[in-house]
Amino acid sequence: MNLYVKTYSSIAALFCAMQQLPKLFKNKRLLMRISILAILLTLSGLLMAGTGSGQNLNKTMSLDIKNMSLKQVLRKIESHAKFSFTYKTEDIAAYTSITYQANSETVARILDDLLKPANLQYELVNDNIIIKKAPLPSFEGGVKGKVTDPTGAVIPFATVTVVGTTHGTVANAQGEFSLNNLKAGTYRLQASAVGFSPVVQNITVQNNEVAQVTFQMLEGDTRLSEVVVTALGISRSQRSLGYSTQQVKGENLTLTKEQNVIGSLAGKIAGVQVTGSSGASLGGTQKIKIRGVNSISGGDQPLIVVDGTPISNANFASSDRADYGNLGQDVNPEDIETVNVLKGPAASALYGIRGQYGVIMITTKKGKRGPKKVDVQLNSAYSIEKAANFLPLQNLYGAGSTQTWRTLANGQKFVQLDYDESWGPKMDGTPVRQVFSFFPLDPEYGKETPFVPHPNNIKDFYETGYSLNNGITVSGGNENSTFRLSYNNTNIGGVEPNTWLKRNNLGVNASLDLTPKLTVSTNINYANNSAQRPSQGSEWGARYIVQWFQRNMDMKRMKDYRYADGTIKHWNISPPAAGSSGVLTDLSALYWDNPYFDAYENFSSDSRDRFFGDVGLSYQVLPGLKLSGFVRSDMYTQNIETRIAFNGRRVPAYSSGKYQNKEMNYEFLAQYNKNWDDFSFNANLGGNIYNRRYTYVTGETQGGLSSPGFYSLSASKDRPLSNSYLLRKQIRSAYGMASFGYKNTYFVDVSLRNDNSSTLPQQNNSYWYPSLSGSFVFSELIKWNALSYGKLRLSYAQAGSDLGVYETSLNYGVGANYTMPDKSIVNSLYILDDLANANIKPSFAHSYEAGIDLKFLDNRLGVEFTYYTQKNKNQIIPLALSGTSGFASTTINAGLIENKGFEIALTATPIQSKNFSWNTIFNISRNKSQVVELGPGQSVYPLYSSTYSGVTAYINAYKGQAFGSLIGKAYQRDSATGKILLGTNNMPLYTEANHNFGSALPDVTGGFQNMFRLGKFDLGVMIDYQFGGQFFSRSKMLAMKTGMAEETAVLNDKGKNIRDPLADGGGIKVTGISAATKQEVTAYVDARSYYRTVLATHVYEEWLYGADYIKLREIRLGYTLDKAALGRLPFSKVNIALIARNPAMIWQKAPKGLDPTELSSGSQGISWLESGQSNTVRSFGANLTINF
Repeated sequence: MNLYVKTYSSIAALFCAMQQLPKLFKNKRLLMRISILAILLTLSGLLMAGTGSGQNLNKTMSLDIKNMSLKQVLRKIESHAKFSFTYKTEDIAAYTSITYQANSETVARILDDLLKPANLQYELVNDNIIIKKAPLPSFEGGVKGKVTDPTGAVIPFATVTVVGTTHGTVANAQGEFSLNNLKAGTYRLQASAVGFSPVVQNITVQNNEVAQVTFQMLEGDTRLSEVVVTALGISRSQRSLGYSTQQVKGENLTLTKEQNVIGSLAGKIAGVQVTGSSGASLGGTQKIKIRGVNSISGGDQPLIVVDGTPISNANFASSDRADYGNLGQDVNPEDIETVNVLKGPAASALYGIRGQYGVIMITTKKGKRGPKKVDVQLNSAYSIEKAANFLPLQNLYGAGSTQTWRTLANGQKFVQLDYDESWGPKMDGTPVRQVFSFFPLDPEYGKETPFVPHPNNIKDFYETGYSLNNGITVSGGNENSTFRLSYNNTNIGGVEPNTWLKRNNLGVNASLDLTPKLTVSTNINYANNSAQRPSQGSEWGARYIVQWFQRNMDMKRMKDYRYADGTIKHWNISPPAAGSSGVLTDLSALYWDNPYFDAYENFSSDSRDRFFGDVGLSYQVLPGLKLSGFVRSDMYTQNIETRIAFNGRRVPAYSSGKYQNKEMNYEFLAQYNKNWDDFSFNANLGGNIYNRRYTYVTGETQGGLSSPGFYSLSASKDRPLSNSYLLRKQIRSAYGMASFGYKNTYFVDVSLRNDNSSTLPQQNNSYWYPSLSGSFVFSELIKWNALSYGKLRLSYAQAGSDLGVYETSLNYGVGANYTMPDKSIVNSLYILDDLANANIKPSFAHSYEAGIDLKFLDNRLGVEFTYYTQKNKNQIIPLALSGTSGFASTTINAGLIENKGFEIALTATPIQSKNFSWNTIFNISRNKSQVVELGPGQSVYPLYSSTYSGVTAYINAYKGQAFGSLIGKAYQRDSATGKILLGTNNMPLYTEANHNFGSALPDVTGGFQNMFRLGKFDLGVMIDYQFGGQFFSRSKMLAMKTGMAEETAVLNDKGKNIRDPLADGGGIKVTGISAATKQEVTAYVDARSYYRTVLATHVYEEWLYGADYIKLREIRLGYTLDKAALGRLPFSKVNIALIARNPAMIWQKAPKGLDPTELSSGSQGISWLESGQSNTVRSFGANLTINF
C-alpha cells in the first residue's frame, strides 16, 4: 500500500508544481532545487516496497486469481501464508498471465500446480522457499544464449521463440535466456525486440546437452511494422489494418537534432510533403501536407495527437514580416518514441471533423515495468550554422544608374548616392567620394577612396550561428508503476545579427496500478519559448540587401551603425547637387535603412508558454474489458512585440499582441478484446467533448512615438489602435469501432463517428462519418519460402470539416467615432459585408484506398504499395454577391477537389552480417489534385496574390484544371513558331492579359534513407527529393532589375560586356519575331533597359522556376562505446556522433541561390512565391549521448 500512496502523492505534487513553471524558469536556482526534489520524491515512492516471511507447507489456503503474473501470485501467497520466496527474476519473467483457482488446498499442492507447468521447482531451505528452474529430463536438451546489438550491448527482455511453435521465452535484463524441454533435432529460433529487426538462426540440439547461441540484432528500419498506434491511441497489429499508415522511430527523427518534429519528417514517409519557410532554422514555420491539397480555401493541415491528446499546430506567421513558427515545434523531439502517420480518412475517421486531413500520432517515451531500475540518459549536441546558397552577384559595376560620374565644385567625383542599384561605373579603383565621406563624424569625411568591389558584402552581413541542445531523462518503474522525467534546453543563435531562440521543455509521464485492476496515468508537457527572429520578405528588415544594394558597399563599415552624435550611418541618402560644395544637412535614409540598424533596433520578439497533456484512469472490469477516462488539455499564451525605432526610414512605432488558447477534451473509451478458437474480436466505444476558447488583444501606436527608446502603447502620439477577439467552440462526439479477425489471416474493421459542432447551424450540426476496411494476409495460405509476409488491404471512409466561428450569423464591425447629441463620442457599428448563411453544411470527403504489403527473404526486402482516390466535396467557400444585395459575399457549400495518387515504400537490408549491416528505405509518392467544380457560375477561385510595381502575380484554382495555377504576365509569342515577339525597339513584348503557367504543386515527392553499421560505427544518410511544381522568384527578379545579379555583367557572343555601349559591341543579343513585319529578328539591345524596364517589371514568365530538387538533408556518423570498452566508468553506453543538417543541395532545377524547400510563404498554405527568402542554413556539429 505504501508504494501506491507515495507514488500517487509524488505525481500529484509534480502536477501542481508544473502550473507555476513560467515563474520558476525565471529563478534558475529555485528551479534546480525543485527539479531535484521532484525526482527524488518520485524515485523514493517508486522504489519502496516491503516483504513478509513465515512458512508452513501443509497450511491450507484459497486462491482466485485472473491474468496475474507469477511474481504477483507469489506475493499473494506470501501475504496469506506468511512465506518468503527467493528466486531469480529472469526465471519467472516469462509467466505474465496466470489464471488459477484453489479452494482450501495446501500450499504444497498450490505450488506444485503453479510451478510444474512453468518447468520450475521449489526447495525449502532455512525458512525460505527457493524457486529455480527444473533440470532437463534426461532425454531432452535445451538452448541457452544471449541477445545483443552489433556493438555487444545487451538487449534486455527480447522475445526468443521456436519458429512454428508456441514454445518461447523472454530474455532477462542482461539479455540472457534459456529454452528447455527441446527434443534432439534442428530448430529455427527467432529473436525479436522492439526497434530491432527479427533475427532467425538454425540451432541443433542434442539429448542431455544445452546448446549455446548468441543473437546479434540489428536496428530495424524507421518503421515498427508489428504494432502501430492508431486513432484514439489504440495499439493495433499492423497485419490487421486495412488502410495505410507509416511509422517512424523517434531516434530517426533526432539523428541530426532537428528541433521541429514536423521538419524532421521530411522525406521519411511516403505521401507526406514537408515545406519550410525561410525562417525554419530559427523556429520558423514548417508545413506538412498529406496526399496533396484537399481544401480550396486552405487550412488542410493534419491533426497532431500526442499520447492521445490533440494539440494545436497553428502558425503565427506573415509572408512579409517575422515568422513566429508553427506550434507543433513545442513537442520535444527527444521525448518521442514513435510517430505514426494516419494518411487517409479510413485511418483517421475516428477523429471525425478534426481528422479529415490526416493525423500525426506521436507516442512519447515511457518508463518500463519490470525489476526495479532507474535509467538515466544525458544528451548534448552543439552545431555551428552558416548561411549558404547565395545568389551569384557581379563584381564589375557599382552604385548608380549610368556609368558616368558626378562632380563637386572642387573637382571631386562622387558616387550616385540616391541610387540603390548597381548599374553605375566600373569598379576599377577610381578615387571617388563614397557615401560615408559625407558624414561629418566619419574618418573618410571629405576624402576620396578607391571605387572597388566588395565581393562578399552580402555574406559579410551574416554571422556564424550556433545551436546548443542539452537534455536529461530519468526513467524507471517496477511491477506496478512507471515514470519518466525529461528536461531539454535549446539555445540557438541565428545567422542574422541579433536573432536568437531559447526553448525549455519539461516532460513528465507516469502510471501507477492503484489496484491490480485500476491504473492512473498522466502525461504532462511544458514548453517555454522566447525568440527574436529575422524579418521575412523584400519590403522589411535586412532581406532587401540581395535585391537592392550596391556592389561597392563595404558591409563591415556599416556594422557600427550609429555615430557619436546619434546619426545613423545609412548607405543611401539624398546626394549633393553637382558642382556644389558637397556639404549635406539631410543624412536620413532615402530608400533603405542600414541593415544593422534594422537588425538591432527594428525587430520583432515573441514568447510562448504552453502546457499540454492528460490525466487518465483505466479499469479492467473483466478479462478483455477495460474502461478508460481522460481529461486532456492544450493551453498556450503567445506574446508578440514589434518595434520600429527613431532615425529610420519608417515612422517610429510599437505594437503588441497577447494570444491565448485553451483546448479541453473530456474523453471516455470502453475497449473489449476477445479471442476464441480461430476468431478474434475487438471493439471500442467512446465519446468526447471538445471545448476551445481562444482570445487575443492587440494594440498598435498611431502617429509615431513620444520619445526615442520608449516602446509602449502609452507612448503613442495619437490614440493607439486596439483590437480584441473571442472565439468559443464545442464539438460533441460519439464513436465506435469493431474489428473482426479469423485465423489471424482475415480482418474486417468498421467504425462510425458522430460529430455535433457548435459552428454549424443547429439544423445541420450533426453528421456521421463511417469507415470500412479489410485486410487479407495471404502469406498464411501461400507456402513460398521466399515470401515472408503478404497482405492485401482495402478501405472506404467518409470525413468532413466544419467552418469558423460566427460565420452563420450576422456580424458587426466597429466603425468611426460618432458624436451624440449630448456631445459625447461613441464608436459606431456597421454590418460586415459578408452575408451569413444559416444553411451551411460540413464539407465531405469520400475516400477509397487499396494496397498490398509484401516482405521477402526473412523480411529483408519489403514493399508497400497504396493507391487512393479522394473526393472532397461541399467545400465551404465564399461566393461574390451583386452590390445590389448590400453584401460583398456569402459562404456556400460548393466545389469539388479530387485527389488521386499512389505511394510506394521500399525497405531492404541488402547486407546483414555480424560486423556490417546496411538498411535502406526508399519512399516515393505521386499525387494529382484536380479542381472538378467550383461555386455556381465560378470558373476561377483566387487563392493568393502579390503585387510589385503595379504588376500582380496570382495563384488560383481553375475549374477543370490542376489545383494551384500560377498566373502572371508572359511573353507574347508567334503563333506559328512559338518564338518571342519583339517590338519596334527590339525589346520583348509581353501579354496584357495574365497567362496560366500551370500548377505550383509537385508531381512526385519522396525520400531515400540509408543506415550503415560497421562494428561500433554507424552512418546515417537522408536524402529527400521532389519533381514537378514551380514558383515565382522575386529576389531573382529584383537582383536582375538592380544590376546586382551575375547575369547582368557577362560577356555577349562578341566577347564584349553586355553593359558596354551598343556602338562598342555591347548589349544583349535577342532573337525573335518582329511583331510589325512577322520576320525573324536578331538584334542587340541595351542591357539596363532590357532587365530593368521590361523583364523585371512586367514579365513574370522570366522569373518562373521549376521546384524540382534532390537534397542531402541529414548525415550522421557515430561511434558507440559499450560497457566493456568503458571499463569502470559508471556508464552503460556512450555514443559520439558527427552530425550535419542541410549539408548540400545535390541538384535543383531553379538557379543557385534559390531553395525550393524553404520558400518564404509562412502564412500561406502553398509555397508558390519566393520574396526575400532567407538563405539556406547549413549546420555541422557533434552529439554526445551517455547512458547510465
